[in-house]
Formats: sequence, C-alpha cells, structure tokens
Amino acid sequence: MSVDATVETNNGEVNNDEDHKIVRIAAGEWPPFIGQELEEFGFVGKTIEQAFATQGYQVEFHFFPWKRAYKEASEGEFVATAIWMFAQERTEHFYFSEPVAQEEFVFFHRKSDDFSWQRLEDLEGKHLGGGLGYSYGEELDALIEDGHVTMHRVADPTKAFQFLKYRRVELVPEEKHIGLFTLNKLPYETQALISFHPKPFLTNSNYLMFSKVHPDGEKLLRVFNQGLNQLKASSSE
Repeated sequence: MSVDATVETNNGEVNNDEDHKIVRIAAGEWPPFIGQELEEFGFVGKTIEQAFATQGYQVEFHFFPWKRAYKEASEGEFVATAIWMFAQERTEHFYFSEPVAQEEFVFFHRKSDDFSWQRLEDLEGKHLGGGLGYSYGEELDALIEDGHVTMHRVADPTKAFQFLKYRRVELVPEEKHIGLFTLNKLPYETQALISFHPKPFLTNSNYLMFSKVHPDGEKLLRVFNQGLNQLKASSSE
C-alpha cells in the first residue's frame, strides 16, 4: 500500500502503529518509470514497493521537484530517493542500491524508412531530433559536436516525433520506455508511422539512493537489496 504526503500529522509523522515498517521515499516525476499520477506509481515504483513488501515493509512515495527530493533525502528527511543514475559525487550523501531499472536509448524512425545501423559512425549525414541541452552519451555527442550528424533540438519528445512524422528529421534518439510512452499519447496516425530499431546505442542503470545521515539508511539499503534480489529470483523461476 502506498500513500502520498497528504496523510501526515502536523509534525510530518505518519500516524500508524507500524511506523517502523513504513519506508518514506522522496521521488521525482519521470513517466513512465515513476510518477505520482501513474498506475502503481509506474513500473519502477511498483518494483520498489514489491521489493520492500517481500521483507514486510510498506512504501510511501512523496513526490517533489528533483532537486528538492535529492536535498531532503540527503539531509535525512527521507530515508531514500528514487531513482537516480550513479554519479561519484552523490556517494558523499548516499548509498546506492542494486540496479532497479535500466534505460535503453534507441533510434526511432519512420516505418517506411529502411533504417539499420551497426556502429554510430553509420549515422554520418543523418539529421536527428533531440532534446534541448540533452546528452546522448560521449560517442554520439562527439559525432554531433564534430558535425558528422546534425541535431534539431526541441523542448520534448512529442515535438521530436512530430518532426519525424513530417520528415523534418530522420531519426529521434530517445529512451525506449519514454519514447513509447510519448507515442502512445499521440494520434493513432502518428503512432502508425513510427517504429524504433531494437539495438540500443546507450544503456544506463538507475538506482534507489539511501541517505547516509538517516539512522535507518544503511539498514534499509540491505533490506531493499535483499527484497529486490528475491523479487528477481522469483520472476525468473
């Protein structure tokens, strides 16, 4: 069972006789991975809940802007924050769990185009649609910077897919789950035109980070990892 920040007493404590079995997690919005309005808080939220449930714990997600989620967890207001890529500087404040989810960046293209690739150098001369200020990994970033491929930067994936629909770009590099989530919200005639190449050009693992200053941070890190491994083992049977 999960609840949001509205079910607190005035002092911020959850009114529950089983407080010690409730894990309070600060999270950011990142559909479809995790989000307050998503069913079961998204597939990552569901995984986190299920992993703790195997160990007899309930989870409370409290959603904030990312910087605030990080700050409040780093200061011990929450035992953990979800979900983050590994960065060495974050280890000053947090313990990292076992990987909870993996991003897979793929190239979306028009179904009518005979697109295939083996190496990123195969993209030379292509015109891509991507996000403002977004990095696509060192190798593709270098190709863009050196002018071997060009990129039209837009505010969000919806706009990039519209450009792809009207052939203003040839490819859209995007995380697979986010791309499909975005496409499913677009008109059917747009969805019918677009597919993706299954080979990822970049993968990133994501983690639940546990606060080093929270008194239960290290203990619940072990609890979560045990539950996550148990969950993975049961799903592979």
